[in-house]
Amino acid sequence: MNRRFYYSQKVYLFFAYGFLVTILLFSFFICFYSFYSKNIYKDATTKSETLCASVHKSVSTELKNMSTVSMNIVYSNAIKKNFTSFAKSNTEKIEPDNFFPYRENVLAIYDIITAIIGPFQSASQVNLYTLNGTCIGSGYFQGVTNVNLQSIPWYNSTIEKNGAKNISITTNNLLNIPKKNKNIAGDNFLSLTRAFFNSSNEPEGIVEVLQDYDVIFSLISELKQKNPSTSFYVYNEKNELIYPYESESATKTKYIDIIKSNVLVPSVGYFIDIDNKESVLMSYQKIDSYNWTIVTSEPKSVVFKSLNSFKEVFVVIIVISIFFTLLLCFIISSRLTYPLSKLTKATKKVTINRVLNENETILTSINSNVIEISELYQSFLDMYAKLKDSSHEILLLKSEETRAKLQATQSLVNPHFLYNNLTNISIMAEENMNEDIIKICHALCDYFRYITTNDETAVPLFQEILYTEKYIECMKMRYGKDFIYYSNIEESTKDILIPKLIVQPIVENAFKYGFSSSPPWNLKINSKIEDEKWLISIEDNGGCLSDINKNKLLSCFHNINRNEELKNLKIGGMGLRNVYLRLHLLYDEQAIFRIDNTQEGKTIFTIGGPIYLDKEEFYEQYTQI
Repeated sequence: MNRRFYYSQKVYLFFAYGFLVTILLFSFFICFYSFYSKNIYKDATTKSETLCASVHKSVSTELKNMSTVSMNIVYSNAIKKNFTSFAKSNTEKIEPDNFFPYRENVLAIYDIITAIIGPFQSASQVNLYTLNGTCIGSGYFQGVTNVNLQSIPWYNSTIEKNGAKNISITTNNLLNIPKKNKNIAGDNFLSLTRAFFNSSNEPEGIVEVLQDYDVIFSLISELKQKNPSTSFYVYNEKNELIYPYESESATKTKYIDIIKSNVLVPSVGYFIDIDNKESVLMSYQKIDSYNWTIVTSEPKSVVFKSLNSFKEVFVVIIVISIFFTLLLCFIISSRLTYPLSKLTKATKKVTINRVLNENETILTSINSNVIEISELYQSFLDMYAKLKDSSHEILLLKSEETRAKLQATQSLVNPHFLYNNLTNISIMAEENMNEDIIKICHALCDYFRYITTNDETAVPLFQEILYTEKYIECMKMRYGKDFIYYSNIEESTKDILIPKLIVQPIVENAFKYGFSSSPPWNLKINSKIEDEKWLISIEDNGGCLSDINKNKLLSCFHNINRNEELKNLKIGGMGLRNVYLRLHLLYDEQAIFRIDNTQEGKTIFTIGGPIYLDKEEFYEQYTQI
């Protein structure tokens, strides 16, 4: 026989609380580490976005300055006049001997270009090319020379753009322009060209504005000195890397492809894995007017370098904390009783929903070797079991009460229906309609078998319609050819469970009030499924229900006190009210009861509720009757 081993609660609590506090310390470390890393990430992304925005603004400004210089030259009437005069007189190459006649035109162009460039040197060099290859240069190089335009890479693209700006890189300037400084891209210039038109809007030449690479990207050089771990990349409209110069970065990652493949949003920092090896923090911005892309990147290891140092320090702190915490747990464990605390928490979890849920467990085994605590635990379980039994008993009584109420309202239909039909038979007897009386009696027998032989609250929709039509047959004998009946019962609705005797009171109401106008009288019954609910509509052509009476009727139904109404049940005057009351007893807020009198000469009653095809599921869902 196995004997249980009893041990000191103090020792048990020491290990339990020691482990718990250790977990808490690690949780604190994880939370703090997460918080600190998020702040680092936030600061790093903000820095990356700010640097990217600064470079974007600087490069945009320089490009705009170059474009402004070119536009000022293109639209300068003085330059047009002198350049046109020069171009018309020079159809062949310029030679030193024949240059003198055009000297005044060239000098005037020099002066105007110098004024446009200004003292702040918006451009390093401006060249004007005639279409026959003569170049007038002003800036680092000032003079007139002959060039082969067809050999210049930007020539064809500039002509094709028909006056729009064209930006390209000039690695070895055709005019051998000297450089002030050596930059990372070598002796490079950024060239902005556009076609030049005369007063007749015909191509006459090309304007080229050149700017030093180290001027265009001067801010990047400054930022790299302050942020050595950050890399900057600039791509043109053709997605070609122009900074740093492509020849020096052929082996580097093409960030423009990463942006496209990851569908990155501008001005937002992202951690991206590069070639499945290195992870970098990158952000980018677009210079929309030029379709250029500015990219900044920084290795993830650099971004979180301070976090790694923090992690090492914190590991030392947590080891020391655990040691002192374990010592403290051993001291306080003698005063704490974990099982009692667990029982207290369990009592707070007791709610009606948990009590009614068979699968809900609010207290697991405490596994205590203390006799008093074990007995207390067993007593709690016994109390909880009794509470469950009592709750289920109360719920069953409530369900039986609801079932009785539904059957009471349903039972009122039977004598009410019988009284009305006996009245019809007596009227037919007075009119010597003996054969019709025999037929109506047979129909009544069929209908009363339906309403008296089955105590079910719910029946298939097709069965309810079938026996409602028995009642309609009785009424057709009374009204004859003046009465026309239509039905359209969708196949998908036939097996849906609906409350029994829910349609006949509305049909009877139509005969009572809807046929007060002149014949012929029409009655239509339709069924369909809409928004996952069954709907039955009963339409008559009486058209006598006014908006006032309709609103008054609906308001009366909405304000019904169910309990008081059920206490004062009576046979007379229960038609529509009976239907409304039973729908809301079953379906509550999901019940549908509508009256439509908006169509001229028609009144349409619509009832409906949730779809159920299985009786067990129906009764389980609705009051368990």
